[in-house]
Amino acid sequence: MEKTQKTVEKNEEEKMISKKEFEELKKKEKILKKAAEILRVEDKDLPRVIERFQKEIKEMEEKLKGFA
Repeated sequence: MEKTQKTVEKNEEEKMISKKEFEELKKKEKILKKAAEILRVEDKDLPRVIERFQKEIKEMEEKLKGFA
């Protein structure tokens, strides 16, 4: 039983993140929220919206190449 408890405790420790990792995640979350705010979309929709914008930019670049 003691070995099982130590295994559980070790697994719990491995799940924890360092303060530095936590701060980095908070920083990224702040950037994500600001980008979503600027684009006026929900946080969860940001990746899809960014992909759409990139696709539209690429299509416009292709059209512009046809005029050159």
